[in-house]
Amino acid sequence: MQRGHDRYSTGVILVLFGLIAMGASVWAAEQSGIRMEHFRKPEVKNLSTHSEAGALLMPLKPAVAYLGGETTWHGTTRKVVVKGTSGRTAVITLGMPKVLIGRNQFVRIPHLPRLRKGQVVLSPESLVVIWKRIGNQPPIYDPKTAVFKIGKSGQASSATGAMSGPVPQKTSKKTPPIIVVDAGHGGRDPGAIGPSRLKEKTVTLEVATQLAGYLKKRGYKVVMTRNKDVYISLKERAGIANRLKADLFISVHANASRNRKARGSQVFIYNREASSKHAAEAARLENQDANYLEIIKDDLRQGVHETSSINASGFVSQELKKMGLETRRIERAPFYVLAKSHMPSILIETAFISNRSEEQKLRSRAFCRKLAEGIDRGISQYYRERMRAQQ
Repeated sequence: MQRGHDRYSTGVILVLFGLIAMGASVWAAEQSGIRMEHFRKPEVKNLSTHSEAGALLMPLKPAVAYLGGETTWHGTTRKVVVKGTSGRTAVITLGMPKVLIGRNQFVRIPHLPRLRKGQVVLSPESLVVIWKRIGNQPPIYDPKTAVFKIGKSGQASSATGAMSGPVPQKTSKKTPPIIVVDAGHGGRDPGAIGPSRLKEKTVTLEVATQLAGYLKKRGYKVVMTRNKDVYISLKERAGIANRLKADLFISVHANASRNRKARGSQVFIYNREASSKHAAEAARLENQDANYLEIIKDDLRQGVHETSSINASGFVSQELKKMGLETRRIERAPFYVLAKSHMPSILIETAFISNRSEEQKLRSRAFCRKLAEGIDRGISQYYRERMRAQQ
């Protein structure tokens, strides 16, 4: 009996040692970290890591900050936009194996980005793939020593000019921004029709033409998707802006609602999910010729410009209000023409053509001029702020 008891005791002790060892290994895994080194910084950065799905993951935000970049998290779309030292950006979507670099380049990363304790975490191997394309110096990661380094190799590359990713070239003369102004509807597509038969396509062309004139006077390069009563598909409207590699896309429309009392000007930005029932209805009316599968396909691409679109919409809405125009809150909606445009983009609903009193205002050239002037001021303010941020 004693011998059996000893065996039992020995077994218990071994199990306990095993559990302690397992706990120690888990603790070690949780406490292990990545050492970041940068040849231009005397201090190093130590980041805690954890293992998940066979990958060592580290917090993205402090890693990018140490490298000299910036991160912007968009909780609604579960994306993080990373701006590198070269000026290029990467859009990382949680749980997705591909990252959008710049406007139209997709790269595959070795491990999926995840959210842990409110932080986006990414493997160092994945960050190497991304930073090679958006940073000025190519990084190296050694999994044996757990060191992420922009060091002598990066310095040598800099000396020889063999940098991974484009380096912004300084020019003495700045080229003016290219702005595409889109007059909604046209030709066989009248858009919404008011109580006294005013057509949306007529209003949008009037406001867009006057807006283009104001913007040109400021020195911007302006292209209109249409300057007469012709039909252009939603896809082609965005295609015009994409081929020009425009800096901003502005689509002009007139709102409509089953509620005939609804009134006011409103600015929209793109999002796959509408921010309200009214926003969803507005998008449905404007997307009658749209393919929703294409909207989903371009969702990731548009995400990189979300912050700029928000800023532009904010300034336009603010200036319209300053002009004494009644304005509604900025909303998000899955507008096809915004999803397909590969640059910051906004859609402006000038007023409710379905409201009899606002329809009468839209018939007035003076009212359309006031709308155009407010939009112009907002866009000008948007670019002034961009220039200040770049200085």
